[in-house]
Amino acid sequence: MDIERKIELVAKRPTEEVVTVERLRELFETVERPKHYLGFEISGFAHIGYLSLAIKIRDFMEAGIRPTLFFADYHSWINKKLGGDIELIRRVALGYFKHVFVAMGIEEEKAEFILASSIYDKDYWKRALEIANNTTLSRVMRSITIMGRKESMNIPSSFIFYPIMQAADIFELDVDIAHAGMDQRKVHMLAIDVADKLALKKPVAVHNHLIPSLQGMDRMNPEETKMSKSKPDSALFLHESEEEIRRKVKKAYCPEGVVDNNPVIDVVEWLILRNDDDVLNIERPDKFGGNLTLTLNELKETYSQKKLHPLDLKNAVADWFVETLKPVRSYFERHRELIEEMERARITR
Repeated sequence: MDIERKIELVAKRPTEEVVTVERLRELFETVERPKHYLGFEISGFAHIGYLSLAIKIRDFMEAGIRPTLFFADYHSWINKKLGGDIELIRRVALGYFKHVFVAMGIEEEKAEFILASSIYDKDYWKRALEIANNTTLSRVMRSITIMGRKESMNIPSSFIFYPIMQAADIFELDVDIAHAGMDQRKVHMLAIDVADKLALKKPVAVHNHLIPSLQGMDRMNPEETKMSKSKPDSALFLHESEEEIRRKVKKAYCPEGVVDNNPVIDVVEWLILRNDDDVLNIERPDKFGGNLTLTLNELKETYSQKKLHPLDLKNAVADWFVETLKPVRSYFERHRELIEEMERARITR
């Protein structure tokens, strides 16, 4: 595969940003199989934001990139996930969360799965202190928003370690490509900047578009309106039934004729029609105009002209999710014990 095709795969939706395309090209010119890293907090059930990330990982693998899935147990502990129970966090990381990606086709022979604390030796902590010594407290405080927390002095002091450790993870893993959602951009830029100061390998950063809440979105504050595990009707969870998927999509915010800040249109653009010439098939009765087959641009134009009803669009989107998530539902039906452990964890924590 030629380098330009590899770059296309990395930059393809749902990628929103590559920092930078020029450095990505240099990477492919000099490294045969670049190493990728994607870190996760361990918390509630996985939603379609994880589908977005898995889709991107499959693009990376097609481009010859070696994926690493990094289960951030200490980070989750600091951020008080699953009640701050570190042993529970580790069990869920190597149980449910690992199998989320296996269910989406990212199998062990295709990727490396690492529990964060397993790499934390004395050299790691030395580097973390070096990073801390080469960045300002104000920048670290601004980066705390990557935890889903507002910048404030009224927080546990342990929160300060979180972005520093996340940057240290990148260097400890000897990463070529740091991958995450756009909400993690601040810490990736911190790592890129500090790499120059410490003469460390500077990663290319790849940022996925954030999948918005089904209940509505705000272009000015996408991090505030992304899909949330803590708001069940804002999210489609990967293991949910066909009936539940259809119910949630039917309830989604989707004002007639409005394309901007419309989460259903957003999902079509960033997850379903990933290439400009991809098409969405929309079935509707003849009395309402009959079936449609639309590219993304055609869809936006047709919808903005009110020639496509929100319910018809929602039905097409629900059909796509039902079919796309079918292997994941089947996987967790065969491994019901993983769902049951997560349910117990949420009840008791």
